[in-house]
Amino acid sequence: MDEFNWSICIPLLKNRVIRNQLSLAIGIPFGILCIVLLVVQAYSGLAMVGVALVLGFLLVLLIFRGTYDVEFTLDDKGITCETQSRQKKRVRRMATATTVMGVFAGNPTTVAAGLMAGARTKYRLLWKRIRKVKYLDRQRAIMLSAGFGESIAVFCTEKNYKQVVAVICRKLGT
Repeated sequence: MDEFNWSICIPLLKNRVIRNQLSLAIGIPFGILCIVLLVVQAYSGLAMVGVALVLGFLLVLLIFRGTYDVEFTLDDKGITCETQSRQKKRVRRMATATTVMGVFAGNPTTVAAGLMAGARTKYRLLWKRIRKVKYLDRQRAIMLSAGFGESIAVFCTEKNYKQVVAVICRKLGT
C-alpha cells in the first residue's frame, strides 16, 4: 500500500468528538475544583476559576482560530497524526512562552505544563498495537485505541471517510 495522506481543519466547538474530549479533559478537574471551592465556601476562588476558564477559552479561540488543523498519514505500518505546520508553530510558541514564564516565576508545574503542551504534535499508532476501533459515521471520525494513553481520533473529510474506513478494516482484519 502506498501512503494515504490528507489534511483537515476541524472546528473546535462544532465537532462533537472534540467537544466531548475537551469536556472530559477540562470539565472533570475543574468540576471537582469548583465543588471543593463551593464546599469550603471560597466564592472568590470560584469566581477566579470561572474567569480563568473564560479567558483561557477565548485565548485558545484567538490563537488557534477555533480549529484543530491536523494531517493524517496511513501506511503499511500504521497511522500518523500530526498537527499542521502553521498551527504547530503556534503550539510550540505558546508552549515555549509557558515554559519560560514558569522558569521566571519559579513554578515547576507551569514549566512542566509548557513542556507537555508542545510534546504531542505528532503521534504514530502502529496497526499491530490497535485493540479497539469505534466508527462515528455522523462525525466522519474513527477512534483508534491501543492501550492506556494510546489513542487517535482520525477525522476524515466527507469524500475520503469510506476509503479510510476500508483501509483501516483491511489493515486490522475486521
